Amino acid sequence: MDDDELYSGYDDYDDALDVDVLDENNDFQEALKTAYGKRAGLKTAAMARGKTGTTGGRGTTGMRLTTGFAASMDGGQKRLMTAVTAAKFTVNQDAVPQQSIGTKPLEHPNDSTPEAEVKRMEEKVHRLIEESAMHIQKEEFQKALETAKEAVLHERQLNKKKEAIMTQDTPNVDLTFSVLTHLACVQEQCEMFPEAIQTLTSLVRSKPFDRAGRLRVNIGNIYFKQKKYLQAVKQYQMALDQISTEQQELRNNVLRNIGQAFIAMGQYGDAMKTLEHVLEETPIRELDGEETRDAGTDFVSAFNSMLCYFALGDREKMRRGFVQLLTLQLPSAEDDDRYLNISNDEQLQLFLDAVADDNLRQFEIKTKKQADGFVLTAAKLISPVIDNSFAEGYDWCIERVKSSSFVYLAAELEITKAIAYLKMKNIKAATKILKGFEKRETNMLSTAATNLSFLYILENDVQQAERYVDIAMEADKYNPNAIVNKGTCMFLNKKFEEAQEFYQEALSIDGSNVEALYNLGLVHKDLGNMEDALEYFYHVNVLVPDTPEIVAQIANLHEAMGDPEQAVEWLNSLISLVPSDPNALAHLGDIFDQDDKSQAFQYHFESFRYFPSDITTIAWFSSYHVESQAFEKAIQFLEKAVEIQPGEVKWRMRIAACWKRTGNYQRALDAYKEIHTLFPDHIECLTILVRICTDMGLSEADTYAQALKRAEQSKERKERAMSGKRKGSARRSAKLTRHSSGRRNQSGRNRSGRDSATSGRDSAETGRETSAQSTERFSPMQSTKSPEFEPSAHIKAPQAMALDASYKDPIGSLPIRPKTSMKGQQDEDDEWADIDDDVMLPE
Repeated sequence: MDDDELYSGYDDYDDALDVDVLDENNDFQEALKTAYGKRAGLKTAAMARGKTGTTGGRGTTGMRLTTGFAASMDGGQKRLMTAVTAAKFTVNQDAVPQQSIGTKPLEHPNDSTPEAEVKRMEEKVHRLIEESAMHIQKEEFQKALETAKEAVLHERQLNKKKEAIMTQDTPNVDLTFSVLTHLACVQEQCEMFPEAIQTLTSLVRSKPFDRAGRLRVNIGNIYFKQKKYLQAVKQYQMALDQISTEQQELRNNVLRNIGQAFIAMGQYGDAMKTLEHVLEETPIRELDGEETRDAGTDFVSAFNSMLCYFALGDREKMRRGFVQLLTLQLPSAEDDDRYLNISNDEQLQLFLDAVADDNLRQFEIKTKKQADGFVLTAAKLISPVIDNSFAEGYDWCIERVKSSSFVYLAAELEITKAIAYLKMKNIKAATKILKGFEKRETNMLSTAATNLSFLYILENDVQQAERYVDIAMEADKYNPNAIVNKGTCMFLNKKFEEAQEFYQEALSIDGSNVEALYNLGLVHKDLGNMEDALEYFYHVNVLVPDTPEIVAQIANLHEAMGDPEQAVEWLNSLISLVPSDPNALAHLGDIFDQDDKSQAFQYHFESFRYFPSDITTIAWFSSYHVESQAFEKAIQFLEKAVEIQPGEVKWRMRIAACWKRTGNYQRALDAYKEIHTLFPDHIECLTILVRICTDMGLSEADTYAQALKRAEQSKERKERAMSGKRKGSARRSAKLTRHSSGRRNQSGRNRSGRDSATSGRDSAETGRETSAQSTERFSPMQSTKSPEFEPSAHIKAPQAMALDASYKDPIGSLPIRPKTSMKGQQDEDDEWADIDDDVMLPE
């Protein structure tokens, strides 16, 4: 047969099946307008002809429409069934019964037999247990408890149903055990300890559950949580009696719990024996026909036994225990052959890349870090006590570590030794140890150099700090701590833009580096970018929440940005973290001082209670009581100020003024006489004494008048002498300037530029030293500036034309008394000026 005849008519089809002419088909368009034709996804041949399928003479609007026969029901051409029927096989469509077109889908039989109902009840119990477990995973313990109780209720109904129908099936003991055990676990999670113990005890005492004795371990764990250690040990030992010797791992876990309970009770001897038995019971393997014990991997028991040796003070056992800890086997080594591609096989490399970060590898890394932590902690614990000195003990531990599989921890132990020296305030010994890493090629060189740079930063030796920071960055250019220290050096040199770049580089390596984020906040604060600084401090607060330094900085920024409400909110958060911080309390009192005197008094009182020698708080209370006309209470605080600053005359003058306001003129006169005895040249005191003695008609008025005249003359002589010194200094400076002008003209522009730059730096240093002498309230923040006061944006250098020979107290100026009323910038002494009016004198 010709190929053309074989495939003839294959491409012929009815026009009704052509989708390109559907827009011109009137029947199809009319069908779309009907409600049935508007249904989405309904495209059939019957719709194309404007007819719907029928079954048995009834319209089947709710049934599935036919798609294979509708085109041929009116004599149209049949659509080929190429995907259903085999080749050259046709079906007589006329023989197909009409009812088969609309066959209903299969339905589950309505099985109402008792056995089917029992099966459905069991499935419901299993479903409830799974739902309760999901609630526990989501930490929805109350819902988990309700679902677990519902599962127990349905399980009991299931047993009753089985008994009612008298089936031959025995009760499902496993289901009952599962339901009750799950209920006890949920009750334990909800801290319903008595109910959980009762549920587990009912399982243990039930005869059908022959192996329920292991549940005594769960009961012991509950007693351990309740700190009933003796009962917990009893339950553990009863559970241990029911565990066979073949299950050695389970027995070791129970023995480890017994040892921890003995440690909690302080019975270190019993705990030591129990843990030593656990360490001896290691798995046994046959090697060349001989049984050998493995080295063991129980680092937890070995470390706990070390704690028992330390508590008992046994040096030899501490040494032996540390050596035993070092002999334990790690789960994997850094150069494990399992993760090395020695043959450079591409397929093997793909496999290694896939398993390099799987769950097993993560578990091995976690176990290794835990073992390293146990070794380092044990060394730090026993080093001060196993030998005659702290250094000898550390040296012994380092030598033992170098001869073990933990040799990579030796350098870290040396750094730990240096840090221990720092805690003992032995800076020289710590520096010597850290400098020893400078000539060694080790992975800890970068860490040692970073610590050295930190030490020099604390000593304010920025040059040496930069030197060791460079060494640390050269050894490990991806060390974020070294880069942060480099930025700190730039910060101390007032190079804020460069410091910002280094901090950003550290963040690009470690995005959660708290030090870099915090220092960036300080940089932006110094640059005046308050909003950016606030954003960085907020970020740090998310990483390390409830840190007092960060909260104080955020409060200070809000106050600087003119948002006192937010500042008060953050200061309250600071007080909740550090309730005994007197500076935060006093600062809150200063904020409330403008609006709410009662709140200000409360916060200042709390500050005074924690720091009664704060002269600023004492001055605030004295002013507050003077404004409240409570002069006796003001005198009490002023007397405390005299005790703190006995050489300051103003506190004594205020005490005398308060006595005058109370009407006790004799006490006031005696107070002024005492001041004159201690400070004979005090003009203000002499003036008041002359006025009081004159008004009271005392003969001492002439004596005080003569003393006043001598004091005024002495003051005038001192002022003239100071004025003459200033003029002479100015003339000498001008003469020196004229004499050296020729040399400066001959020295060239480069020399002049260098001199002016040096002078500017010196002037800036002088300005910074002068600014640093001002007394500020101590802040809880460890930063370069106090969070309460903002320094001036530009510090002007002092003029070189005149020499200021005035005396300046090296301790600094006296603290400014907090504002107590809306008096603007009124001086503190002006608030006491009205006390010395003539109205107060007797008539």
